[in-house]
Amino acid sequence: MDKKKILYIIFFSIIIGFTYNFLNPNGIPLIREERKLNFAEDDAVNLDSSLTFQNIPDILPNKNDFSEKDNKKENDSLINHSTKSKSSITVPFTKPLAIKIDKAYQLYKQGVKFIDARMPEEYTEGHIKGAINIPFDGDESYRNILNSFSKDEILVTYCSGTECDLSILLGEELFEKGFKRVYIFFGGWNDWVERNYPISKGKE
Repeated sequence: MDKKKILYIIFFSIIIGFTYNFLNPNGIPLIREERKLNFAEDDAVNLDSSLTFQNIPDILPNKNDFSEKDNKKENDSLINHSTKSKSSITVPFTKPLAIKIDKAYQLYKQGVKFIDARMPEEYTEGHIKGAINIPFDGDESYRNILNSFSKDEILVTYCSGTECDLSILLGEELFEKGFKRVYIFFGGWNDWVERNYPISKGKE
């Protein structure tokens, strides 16, 4: 077979491959899509995501029913009760929310679970102290640990840094699995190391 025929075969094989990939609903995109992240509001990143006073029903007593002194005492009591009960109200997200280093560290200090989406080799070389390794590209056995998590708890995913999208992909997967309070730490491992925050090596 001469070179000209070989080139024709290669050319038509490439054309057929591109055509099939284009028509296939599950085809691989030829141009990487830029993922748009929704960043959490500064005042929303805490463990006490809850109702505000504007959401509290109109249950305060009518001022005509009590004296001014009794009315003030009753109002204070109800407001204090509402404030104390805030932490028990869980508000799910409509989608995973992205956070940066300061908010990630704030959640870390509050004991929130961090999930490393990188491959096991990278995790072993160094990871956020206490983080759990669930590689996005790993096999299903890594995801078995999710069975021990509550669907109501806050989870933070991360990977290498801003150029890595494994944390985004894993965050979206967790959200689809029913975990409705998922944060994506955008700066990831690179930002964490730059701040000299707690790290570990090896397996946890």
